[in-house]
Amino acid sequence: MKKNLAIEWDYLFIEMILLAGIIWFTVYLEHWSYKRSQREQDKKTKDNLFIFIRDDLEQRLHFIDESLQYKDYKPFFTDMWDAIILSGNHSLLSFELFKNIQRTYSWMKYYNSELESRDNKTSKENTLLELLGDVKKSIHKTIQKLDEEKPK
Repeated sequence: MKKNLAIEWDYLFIEMILLAGIIWFTVYLEHWSYKRSQREQDKKTKDNLFIFIRDDLEQRLHFIDESLQYKDYKPFFTDMWDAIILSGNHSLLSFELFKNIQRTYSWMKYYNSELESRDNKTSKENTLLELLGDVKKSIHKTIQKLDEEKPK
């Protein structure tokens, strides 16, 4: 009778090891599947970010051209970039690209503050023209950087 009891413990031990292996493999498989879907979702979000940022910057270029053509100086809306930052999606961009885009939107915000602050009309117009040129250069540089880093 003792021999049968020892054999049952051996079977129980083997079953426990097999059960632990099955549970571990299931958890591993579920984690792998989750990471894979997260990577796919991040890639899709990153692709959309590139499209969104490029489109927004191109709209800003049209805005600058209209401002220069009609000498109608209005502030830039930078709420789109602020929304990207607040959502945390900027972390999907490379640091260099993030820095470049941030610098471009900072130029726009600086232009906005200059637009509000200056009183002398001649001085103000010269300053605004110079700042619009700087913003335009920065936008072109950022669009070029976007094209270089665009996911394939």
